[in-house]
Amino acid sequence: MIIAGAGSAGIETLGIYLSTGKTDVVLFDDKSNTNVEFLGQQYKIISTEEDLLCQISRNPEFCVAVGNPRMREKLFERLIALGGTPTNIVNTKFLYCISDLPQNGSIIQPGVNISYGFEMGKSCMLHANSTIGHKVKLGNFINIGPSCAIIGPCEIGDYSYIGAGSVILPHHKIGKNVVVSAGCVVDRDLADYETFTLL
Repeated sequence: MIIAGAGSAGIETLGIYLSTGKTDVVLFDDKSNTNVEFLGQQYKIISTEEDLLCQISRNPEFCVAVGNPRMREKLFERLIALGGTPTNIVNTKFLYCISDLPQNGSIIQPGVNISYGFEMGKSCMLHANSTIGHKVKLGNFINIGPSCAIIGPCEIGDYSYIGAGSVILPHHKIGKNVVVSAGCVVDRDLADYETFTLL
């Protein structure tokens, strides 16, 4: 398994991956200016495309752990072009889910609850203790912050960010590139590129 990104999101995702009992993992980071070769003296960080191709030839599974949705998309598409296979990293010990999850490189942290009829696009990040109600549809490269409640049915467009502790009330459409600030209660549709904040 390749975890692309060795920053905060990468380290958190490594922890989730290790909680599944698997240890066959390397991290890829060609953006940092550090010369660190190992994380915790045990998990190798590779930084060249040559090393990345070598790892893909051994095991093409990858997941991109970068918080910024646009940067995540670029790295996701780069790994696909190199022959990688997007694979979810999910903390299954603390997950309640009654929907089939697509294998698309998404990250699901501990304590997430997912109801029926759930759809999820590529490389989404669902943070700890969030609740996803019935018939919720997420686009691609979405971040759902910690302890959010998305009460279905509703739809959230590509690249949107739902801040920690926010509540999305049912029957609303959240556009693309929307930012919902932490702690908000969204009680209406939101247009593309809209920012929704507490008053």
